[in-house]
Amino acid sequence: MTTPRRATRAGAPARPALCVPLALALALVASLALGACAGRRGGAEPAPARQRFELPGHGAFEVTVPQSWKATTGEGEEPMPLTVRLQPREPERPPFIVLLTPFWNPRSPGGAAPEAPAAPDELGADAQGDTAQLLAELARRKALATSAEKEIALQELRGEAGVHGYWFEATDRALAGKEPGEGEWRHLLQGAAAVGDMILAFTLLDNGPGPQREAVLELVRSARQLKATPAERGAPADDGPMRFTPDPDAETEPLSVAYPGRSFAVLVDLPGFEMFAPRPAEGGEGVLVLGQHPALGLVASVTLRDAQGAADARACRERTLERIRRSAPELKELALAEADGAARAAYVLDELRGRSIRQQHAHLFLWREDVCVNVQVSKADPEPEDPGRIEAILASVRFGATL
Repeated sequence: MTTPRRATRAGAPARPALCVPLALALALVASLALGACAGRRGGAEPAPARQRFELPGHGAFEVTVPQSWKATTGEGEEPMPLTVRLQPREPERPPFIVLLTPFWNPRSPGGAAPEAPAAPDELGADAQGDTAQLLAELARRKALATSAEKEIALQELRGEAGVHGYWFEATDRALAGKEPGEGEWRHLLQGAAAVGDMILAFTLLDNGPGPQREAVLELVRSARQLKATPAERGAPADDGPMRFTPDPDAETEPLSVAYPGRSFAVLVDLPGFEMFAPRPAEGGEGVLVLGQHPALGLVASVTLRDAQGAADARACRERTLERIRRSAPELKELALAEADGAARAAYVLDELRGRSIRQQHAHLFLWREDVCVNVQVSKADPEPEDPGRIEAILASVRFGATL
């Protein structure tokens, strides 16, 4: 991923800097921001205050936010139910925006289902920190491709209550030594930190040194996860199946996904993909299987739901697009097609949770035995080869018998 450059300072989105695999998954993830607050007007800065942000179905998290900053939130989807946006309260201050995106760490002990708990020796003493380090390292390598620096150091961050993360700084090579124009940002600070059994991705963009940089790091060090009670989750205490749990033994050529009580399975060829174990789909119904290709950056999912009155693949497609439009009304380059009992939809999204990032999405819908099947493949910042790769996956979808 490249260092973000263009953004509207008054609050419009910027290009993303940190890609988070699961974030890409359920509409990918990564997170980003903008930022800088260089200097104070007269008087001492008021003491930072604790702010709590609710995570629907998963409790909340708290961070210590400077009182000269204001926070706004936007709802997302699992596994990233929320994006927090921070910027200065006073418009005359140097502008910045910070986005904090929490998502669920699949490698944490809490990510495994109760009937198959992860052994401590398998996870290691600090598996959460390992995941944060991996995400920050991937972002660091991406930023290095467009940075003025020939080397970018990955730095460790630790806070109270076990917060453990990694971060780096980079300067946009195209803006080094130049005065940034409107909506341009010279400097990037980015990273990821393990906070309880979630990962908090954070990004800051600014145009010069200032207290905002240390303030962002202090904010992350102060983070705390407040876990939901069973009543708040709307689920029994053993809700492990609702989490994303890696499934290293999953067969992917083909991947087979079955719906309970039906005589068929959906088969799709996903060579090279790393899969997560089946779990309930959004709303706790149906079956969702998610995977990602670590080298290509493709994310694929197979969702099976009760058709709820939909009588064919086209009706399944329209129902899904209706849900998508509630959170993303701007579906650009929308293309629809039907053939051989299947319905297709392809579109582009230019924004992801407040971030300017082009995302290519393609769906293939099927219907059988009152079940809607949705096979989706997505790619952030698509490359010229990606449409062919996506088509190969969707062309491989077929029905098989359950075992």
